[in-house]
Amino acid sequence: MKNQRKIVLFIAQSLDGYIATKEDSLDWLFKVEGEGDNGYSEFFKTIDTILIGKRTYDWIMKYEKGQFPYQNKNCYVFSRSPLDNTNDVKFVNEDIVNFTHNLKKEEGKIYG
Repeated sequence: MKNQRKIVLFIAQSLDGYIATKEDSLDWLFKVEGEGDNGYSEFFKTIDTILIGKRTYDWIMKYEKGQFPYQNKNCYVFSRSPLDNTNDVKFVNEDIVNFTHNLKKEEGKIYG
């Protein structure tokens, strides 16, 4: 039996449980004290797939001025509306639990 791929959550959130401001901004994530990126770069090297929501995707594309930052990763964006896939993103309009269950059965990196 092959090893089952793992899903690992790497997220920054405010103490009140939000990852974005009321204005849907993630700017606060870049205002960290100290040096470095709190381990994000090291973590990023160990993964091959990214799952994000449509609002986060929209913010990233605006922040990055249309330059998709995860070109060397498989990226799935969850949206309630059906959208056409791009070269970099597959849009998913299905139950996230079923989707991730099936994703874990596919070939991919096994974190850690």
